[in-house]
Parts: sequence; structure tokens; C-alpha cells
Amino acid sequence: MPDSLTPDQRRAQIMHKLAENDRVIARDLAEEFGTSEDSVRRDLRDLAAAGLCKRIYGGALSLSPAQGRFAERVDTQLAAKNALAWAALPLIENGQTLFIDSGSTNLMLADILPRDLNLTIVTNSVSIATTLLRRPGISLFLIGGQVDPDIDGAVGAQAIDQIGLFRPDLSIIGVCALDPIYGAAAFDPRDADFKRAAVAGANRIAMLSTADKLGTTAPHRIMPVKNIDHLVVEFGSPGDICTAFAAQGTTITTARPS
Repeated sequence: MPDSLTPDQRRAQIMHKLAENDRVIARDLAEEFGTSEDSVRRDLRDLAAAGLCKRIYGGALSLSPAQGRFAERVDTQLAAKNALAWAALPLIENGQTLFIDSGSTNLMLADILPRDLNLTIVTNSVSIATTLLRRPGISLFLIGGQVDPDIDGAVGAQAIDQIGLFRPDLSIIGVCALDPIYGAAAFDPRDADFKRAAVAGANRIAMLSTADKLGTTAPHRIMPVKNIDHLVVEFGSPGDICTAFAAQGTTITTARPS
């Protein structure tokens, strides 16, 4: 590539590479563009300041596309989310206490929970609680506090205090972004605070993730990958990323094609 690219052209090329590969390395970009690493680092800083990527040591990481209001996300990628929900069902056993975090994929899981299981369900999600309210065999606990409609769940100090009263056998945590190095992350700081409190008391932790969240990040870290016991991923998810998750002790389940 010629070394006559303008800064705007370089940044456009960087965004294209992030869209393709989820991460870029400053040294490699400088060599490809025929410019200095300092120039590339300035480009990455500018892109990060604009909210278009996340700076990491030596380069940058793509931001997860899983942003926006819950009401906007709940009707997207329905087939993939349904496949994830069905793939997660074997993790759930009769007599368990489950925490099901807010999230559109987790809502789909709640909707297909087997009717013949006796379960104690704890959730901060209004939609999940509504779905399970009159289900036989389910003892339902709704975490209270300030409800954020964009999250579809209670967050804040009161919700954090209440989730600390439970010790679930399995906590199913919603995730906005998941990277082998930088772990699970969320876009809202209150949501991330609540999720950290939710995983603190869990016996086991599971996450369900569509492929577009893998190898990406968000501003607020929840937990490292090594603390995730089970990860259910979409069919066709990047093999190298899934291998990196498994190398840290996480059990990977791949959903059937959607």
C-alpha cells in the first residue's frame, strides 16, 4: 500500500481491518501503510476517542455491535438466539437455583425452560420475570431497585445488595462483548457493576453469545474468561477465539446451525 495515505484514509483502512479481524496491531499497520508507529498510534487514539474502537497494548480491539436499547435488540438475530437457548438447556437441572441475568438471549432461554422442572429462578429482568410469573414448578424472585428500560433490568446499589443474598447453583450472565484476553464486558457501568456482584456468589457461571460479540470488547469489564465455566456460542463462531477460551478452562458448547 502506498505511503501517501492521508490520516483520514489510514483511519478508514483501520476501521475496515477491525471489521474484518476484530483487532489490529500498530506495528503491522505501520509496516503495511509505510508510515511510523507513532502515526498509527495517533490514528488509533483518535478512533478510540470517537468511540469506534478500544485501545489495547500494541494496537486496538473492535467494539462489540451489541449496543442500543433492549427494545431494539430483542427482535434481532432471533434464529441464532433461539439456537443458543436450546443449546444451553442441558446446563439446567431439576431442583437448581438459577440466576438469569437481563438480556435478549437469556429471555429466549427463560421462555423455553422445560415445564417439568422444579426451579428457583432469580432475575433482575422485568421481561424474564413476566415470562416466568405463572409457570408451574418455578419459585420466582425478582431483584428490585431502579429499573433501566434500556437494560430491561434493575441496576444500582439496591439491586446489588439484593443479589448478594443469593447463592445460585448456576448464574447465566448476559454479555455485550467477550474477548480471550480482555474478558467479558458491558457498555453500561451500572450494568457491569451489577453483573460483577451477580457472579460473585455463583457456584457456576454460564454465558450465551452470538458470534458477533466474540473477539470484541466494551468499556466496562465484568470478569476474565478463566472465571466462566460454560460458554455457549453460535454455530460458525471463530475457531481460534473459541480455542483460546477453552485453553483457559471454559467449557465450550456450540449451538446447532440456526
